Amino acid sequence: MGASPKGRTPEQHGSADEGLRCPCCGYNLTGLPEPRCPECGTVFDWAAVRQAAANPPQIAFERARAWRKLPALVVTWATVLFAPWVFARQAVRRIDTRHALAFGVVCFASTLLGLPMGADRTLLAAWLLTAATCIVVQALLLSILDISGWRTPLRTLHYWLLIGCYTSAVMATQFVQGPPPFGSAGLRNLLQRGPFSSGRSLFGPSGGEFGWWAQLLVWLAGLGCCYWARMRRANRHAATLLPAIAILGVVLLWLYGFLVEHVGVRLYECFS
Repeated sequence: MGASPKGRTPEQHGSADEGLRCPCCGYNLTGLPEPRCPECGTVFDWAAVRQAAANPPQIAFERARAWRKLPALVVTWATVLFAPWVFARQAVRRIDTRHALAFGVVCFASTLLGLPMGADRTLLAAWLLTAATCIVVQALLLSILDISGWRTPLRTLHYWLLIGCYTSAVMATQFVQGPPPFGSAGLRNLLQRGPFSSGRSLFGPSGGEFGWWAQLLVWLAGLGCCYWARMRRANRHAATLLPAIAILGVVLLWLYGFLVEHVGVRLYECFS
């Protein structure tokens, strides 16, 4: 029988649970002699497994196993939307690539629920591609503004891409109202007239401005909280972060408008 990590045999490990889990299926790896999961057959690296055990996931969707993934996904979705400061504290400690991508795919796919309600399929396709583009471009912008990650630019970009997947939780609310307005008239009215310019209902069939502003502000709040948590973890002074986040919000709002106006409209015209 081969030696286990640190040269110890399984008997020397003892029966105590060291918190070592298979990165694929979550099987308890404590005392195993070889870096191969007997449950799913995954070959792993002991150093990575021990590092994961020392820093367990905080996000509900990443902690849950098996059937508990579904309610955990709902909990994570609600946390991102209604308590973004809590999600930001969790994500800054640890964020998993596979879980973030799966979460983003679910949120994007949920917009398809609007199809039976008569949504414009061409508009919906253009919006999904535009939103995906927005996640990539905003990650590039945030990685540039993330001073703490300048020494590791690729890792920083990767982090903000994963944050973009989680903050796409707002996409899971858009099947009620449909995609945002494309074209100069609809978007300019939305961004220039402000959130309280229309007396229409929040989710009215005409797409009231208040509903769109609510979604935009939720999206911006999530990104702002994540930026705050990231900078505070790097010991940046809170007083300097407040104006920086305000400027960041304006830049992200402009970026959103630019992409919808130029990318979304062109995609819509190509698909039509």
